[in-house]
Amino acid sequence: MNMSRVWVTIIGGAAMAAFGFAQGGFDGPGRYELTNLKSGKLLDLDRNDQTTVIQFSPRGAENQRWDIERAESGFYYIRNAMNGKALEITRNSNSSPLVCGRFDGNPNQQWRIQPGKDGNALIVSRAGKTIDIPDGSSRDGLRVQIYDLNGDSNQRFIVRRVARSFEGDRDRDRERRFRREPDANDRDPHPDRFGRFWDNREQMWKLAGDGACFYQQPDFRGKALCTGSGSDIADVSREFNETISSVKLFGRAQAVVVFERPDFRGARYRINRDERDLTRLRPGWTDHLGDRMGSIRVN
Repeated sequence: MNMSRVWVTIIGGAAMAAFGFAQGGFDGPGRYELTNLKSGKLLDLDRNDQTTVIQFSPRGAENQRWDIERAESGFYYIRNAMNGKALEITRNSNSSPLVCGRFDGNPNQQWRIQPGKDGNALIVSRAGKTIDIPDGSSRDGLRVQIYDLNGDSNQRFIVRRVARSFEGDRDRDRERRFRREPDANDRDPHPDRFGRFWDNREQMWKLAGDGACFYQQPDFRGKALCTGSGSDIADVSREFNETISSVKLFGRAQAVVVFERPDFRGARYRINRDERDLTRLRPGWTDHLGDRMGSIRVN
């Protein structure tokens, strides 16, 4: 059984920027949908490879929602709500594909939101290219690119808030979504900005806040995969290439739902408490899941 933000510089005078943002829909850090004015489609992260940025008809899914969070010097991060990966450019040339990469704060992940015509928003990289829908096509699944800024409708977006801002506590949403295999040597006793920390007294990884950690060894030992309540792990094998032998709930998390296959398909099994040794549950779930753990939800 094997078991990821966007920078934006405000240009022009404060009054003009505020007007443009209010009209475009951006009014500070929070979770947003980004709809292209020309195609009417949403900016979407491909759920298959979780890297390719496409456009798609609205589905109300987390991969179509983006967390815009403040960074220094007026820039912002734009990170996908499904996995926390950040919008970034791979090359600063016309028609280069827009992708989502693991967030590390590099300049290619820095953006500005700039007022466009009729109060819509342009999303412009630090290097100067803007997000662009090729030829303004409305085809679902079309890859999104960057291009020289011209202000046409295929480069303008309606920015619609779908969740409140965590101003003053911008780490809270990130710690809900954070999940990765920690480096065994990176044992910081203080919660990082994502909520993960090493408890030296108990010699185990823990999560600050509501969520769960999945451990490589029984009794909550070894490497750990941690994720917040309300977060989904659509494909366990992509996130954690280790056997999961125990699970621990933190905060107000009430249960873990394990699915047989990726993308929350197939049979499911609910774990309602801390389990020091998942092998003890195998007789109970083998008839439903076999010996697999395809995807996970934490409630």
